[in-house]
Amino acid sequence: MPVSFPALPRALALAGLLAATAPGAVAWAQAAETRSLRTERGELRVETIARGVEHPWGLAFLAGDRFLVTERNAGRLRIGTRGGGLSRPVEGVPEVYRYEGPTDRSQGGLFDVALHPQFEENRLVYLSYSAWTEEGGGTAVARGRLVGEDGDQPRLEEVRRIFMMNNPDGSGLHFGGRMAFDPRDNTLLLSIGDRRNMNRSQRPADHAGSIIRMKDDGSPAEGNPFLGRDGHDPHVFAIGLRNPQGMAFDPETRMLWLNDHGPQAGDEIHRIEAGKNYGWPYLTGGKDYSGAPVGVGTEREGMEQAVHIFGRTVAPSGLAVYRGEMFPEWRGQTLHGGLAARALVRTRLEDGRVVEEEWMLRDLDRRIRDVRVHRDGSVWLLTEHSDGEVLRLTPAGGRR
Repeated sequence: MPVSFPALPRALALAGLLAATAPGAVAWAQAAETRSLRTERGELRVETIARGVEHPWGLAFLAGDRFLVTERNAGRLRIGTRGGGLSRPVEGVPEVYRYEGPTDRSQGGLFDVALHPQFEENRLVYLSYSAWTEEGGGTAVARGRLVGEDGDQPRLEEVRRIFMMNNPDGSGLHFGGRMAFDPRDNTLLLSIGDRRNMNRSQRPADHAGSIIRMKDDGSPAEGNPFLGRDGHDPHVFAIGLRNPQGMAFDPETRMLWLNDHGPQAGDEIHRIEAGKNYGWPYLTGGKDYSGAPVGVGTEREGMEQAVHIFGRTVAPSGLAVYRGEMFPEWRGQTLHGGLAARALVRTRLEDGRVVEEEWMLRDLDRRIRDVRVHRDGSVWLLTEHSDGEVLRLTPAGGRR
């Protein structure tokens, strides 16, 4: 069972830290490290909960001071504690597919982790990941029952893949992979990227470039906009996206918000609604990385404009709508992890439009992969590196 670091004598703590270098060993964070960073609205206290997490991608809070965190490249799931403990890798996690080729760079691995809304009763954990079939690779979702979480070796039991995207291929890019449970009906939504084939995003029978909505067993959810329509897939909820990796419901309004990787300087924020087409590759404010134009601009009949197009490259991943109490000045605002930006990007909206944008924490110089709001109102981040961190943000002195 992970042990809180501060409870250990210093010598024992150092021994535990050294032991963590062995594969599969229990890892320990160093003594709690905190620093204060200034923002436009005052200072933030940044606390390092854990470090040495290999390319973390997704985070979910368990009861008490514990959490689940995924390691993308290694395909591992771990249980962490507020005191800095990281469990041995959870057993039973499905094998992930990672394409490695001479002209391609794999973005595959283990992506997001989500808890069933009735997790305390059924212990069901959902994982999104890149999976392989005889036809090729693509984005998948598996679920399993978490047991032994208080012991030395936690595991998932009754694991099964409940969803696999159609038309899998050999690409190692643009998997999407973010999940969110709808608080209104407990359906599960999943983002899928265009698999680096932009034309697939405009095909309503193709899962690529879409938002998928399913029941908790993976079957198409009732009320999906394309159920029973010829030439459409019953899982599809919305289309026209490039590589969305941030998605969250506003806890108060229940609106679904999403960020999407655009081409160069074309990253977007969307409010997602059933049956809508969000325009990729026709609507975009960015350009191809070669400098060539993409699409036809930002307006086209029958397609939804982005709520906001970032004027410079963010490479957004992870999204939260803040409704906590620790930062009352952030209430109702969206927080986005920035990979290329190496920032936490805060946006304030009025009448459905972004009227304020701030790039925070740039002094950390870390790629931010995921953003979550804890039940106590603190904001937790994952930094996407081989020695990735779990960070916790709280107010510091001098806040305005």
